[in-house]
Amino acid sequence: MPGLSSSSGRGRTPPTATAGPGVPTVPASPAAGPNGQPSLGSAPDPDGFLPLVNSARARAGSPAVVLDARLVAAAREHAAGMAARGRLASEGADGRSVFQRITASGYAYLTVGEHLVSGPRTPTEFVEYCLADERTRGTLCEPAFTDAGLAYVSDGRSGDVYWTAVWARPFTPDCLTRTAAEVVALTNAERASARLAPLAGDPLLTDAAQAHSDDMVARAFYSHTSPDGSEPWHRAAAAGSTRRMIGENIACGQRSPAEVVRGWMDSPGHRANILKPDFTHIGIGFAGGGSAGTYWTQLFGG
Repeated sequence: MPGLSSSSGRGRTPPTATAGPGVPTVPASPAAGPNGQPSLGSAPDPDGFLPLVNSARARAGSPAVVLDARLVAAAREHAAGMAARGRLASEGADGRSVFQRITASGYAYLTVGEHLVSGPRTPTEFVEYCLADERTRGTLCEPAFTDAGLAYVSDGRSGDVYWTAVWARPFTPDCLTRTAAEVVALTNAERASARLAPLAGDPLLTDAAQAHSDDMVARAFYSHTSPDGSEPWHRAAAAGSTRRMIGENIACGQRSPAEVVRGWMDSPGHRANILKPDFTHIGIGFAGGGSAGTYWTQLFGG
């Protein structure tokens, strides 16, 4: 489930915080291909997934996806783990989430989605299952996705078939910049509705926010307080910021700027940070991976 947490303070003043759910993870080790190297490049489609998937996406007005060998490998590893345990699970017996398997394969993403399913016997049945529900159909037909990985493994004891489908758009610096700009624009739209001045982008706050999102993925934690004890204002100062008032919103699991800003606005503590008149500047951080899949940071300054 997506998580949210907010914190604000001035200097060393202890903040008030709304604690979001923790998401401890086990660090992933790189998944290797046949030669001991990460899988790269496009993947073949022996089961005829793509025509089925892309036909459904076309009907929804979404562009076609291609199979990526790294995503296929991550999907196969996760499906095999579920089949071995005989149950659906977002994490395997090794403690790794499907998102950690994706990043361990060498695929860095900007947005991600997944289907974990048991029951369908054929690709046609699997796609039909995904299209039957609004939420799962939304993932399969999400226009932001460009790449996919699909795999299924049978449980030899029960005969049940376990499916993993992962959908993603690869990370690029330009796409990250656009994502951060969209979060700022949506945040400023909320401030405009409250007749507040817009927040200006701040490179130093951006550096600190991005470092915190990266750190939450790398060190497998979800908190305003880093494992080394640093708080938002410490991180802002370490990045070179001299702003006296600092506030922070964090979130995990949301898949788009619109979803994360909507979640923050629906939570009183986060909404208070977004609509705080004393804040004048903002920085945005985003990282993919970990247990929750996505980690967001809003760092405010005034």
